Amino acid sequence: MDPLDLSLAPPRPPRAELAGILFLPRSIDKVRASLPGGNLGPYAIAGFTQTMLDALEIPLADFTDAVRAAATDVDVAAFVTERAKPGGIEVWHRYVLARKPRGGNIAEAIEAYPFLAGRSELGLSLDVLEEDDRSIFARDTTT
Repeated sequence: MDPLDLSLAPPRPPRAELAGILFLPRSIDKVRASLPGGNLGPYAIAGFTQTMLDALEIPLADFTDAVRAAATDVDVAAFVTERAKPGGIEVWHRYVLARKPRGGNIAEAIEAYPFLAGRSELGLSLDVLEEDDRSIFARDTTT
């Protein structure tokens, strides 16, 4: 796969799925951005991508190699589903669908993401990541 420049646009949404795995398309995009010629912009592999790979028991280096060698997302999905620890996808989904920003510490979450103040509908980290993407790439439409 070709490298991506995530300084120009965000990775795919946090709730995007591939092969029934939440966050997998976003993780593919982030790893593509880490390849030579790519740009991670404001994103990192550490965090949810690494946590997902840990739950699946797939080393980051192996996942990166699979992304680099893949022609399409389908190739990466096949690699992940073949290599994932039995039950790992379910463990990942239980975690990510319950994870609150900053582990539920509201003060820390608001400090990291000021837009959270007064936004109780953004209760899960997945929601916060999506809103953070919007805020990072918001364009001034008044000019």
